[in-house]
Amino acid sequence: MTGFSKVAVYRQELPPRGGYTPIPWARLPSRRIPLWPFVSLWFASNIFGYFYHISEKREYWRNEMELDESRSCIEPVLLAEQDRIVLRQYRANRDEETKLMSDVPGWEVGTWFGEKVFKSRTYFPDRPHVLDYYGLARPSTQRFDINAGQWQI
Repeated sequence: MTGFSKVAVYRQELPPRGGYTPIPWARLPSRRIPLWPFVSLWFASNIFGYFYHISEKREYWRNEMELDESRSCIEPVLLAEQDRIVLRQYRANRDEETKLMSDVPGWEVGTWFGEKVFKSRTYFPDRPHVLDYYGLARPSTQRFDINAGQWQI
């Protein structure tokens, strides 16, 4: 005999005695979250933010005023240094012209074939012409000076 000869005994599953508990189908209102903590937190953060903004604004303008004063104090020094650089380059140009034109008879340094370039001795241009300034310099020097001007205050 095989194991299939036994008959399985089935038992009908029935509800418990007294029946099932009723299913709650009525709609329950959700629990409301109170609004006043959020409003008070928002209001407090706005008050704090306003006073913090005012203090930061004061500090910003204090720093800006100090920076402006330091710029105005250092400006004459920077202009004087710029003038020194221009005069040094003019001097180097004169020295180079003296060396270059030493073989030419009757050549006076600082003139154009014996004729003065400027009518008075007191005239000095605020911004020299590029060819006057870099006339005898290397092109790399000109590029370096032009690029260095981007770093000025």
